[in-house]
Amino acid sequence: MSPNKVMEKAVERFEKEVESFDLLVTFKEDIKSLYSEDDMINQIELALDNVKSYYIKETEFYNVVTLDLEIDDSNEIIQSLTESSPEFIEKAVPIDAVVPSISDNIISTAIEIAAMKMTGEESFTVNCELRSNHTEPLKEVTNKVPCEVCRKLNLEYTLETPDWMIIIEELGENTGIGICRPDEILIN
Repeated sequence: MSPNKVMEKAVERFEKEVESFDLLVTFKEDIKSLYSEDDMINQIELALDNVKSYYIKETEFYNVVTLDLEIDDSNEIIQSLTESSPEFIEKAVPIDAVVPSISDNIISTAIEIAAMKMTGEESFTVNCELRSNHTEPLKEVTNKVPCEVCRKLNLEYTLETPDWMIIIEELGENTGIGICRPDEILIN
């Protein structure tokens, strides 16, 4: 088999393994005693009544759902969720890419997206949510992403009033990466 065919098969397998999504919604932990996950999903559906096409998917984690969107602008969804003021949502984050939960994939993809969105005179912070029990190798991501973004893109890392937020959301086998301005995210 030619090298190109081998690469094509590897790319096809890689694409099939990653389940993509456009938005991640996290529910507050203490709310689960008051609402079932179905109740919380119903509340999201009510908040998104004016949005035409989306699909909510449950994850293996009780307090996290993902959304597939038919529209390109997730800001409309964030706006609708913000206006509805659901007390059970902890955060809603637009996702730029979903990769397998492997440190090198996460780091290189975060740098790639940052290079497309940020300029050299802007600052950023990193928020990394690791949920699985099998994430020991991923703990290095929390430190490596800021170091590599600073080194390769010459950007300023800050914890106070950043221009951008690099959000890394691990969901077992897959990890969502979103790079957004702070006002593009819903955080309660």
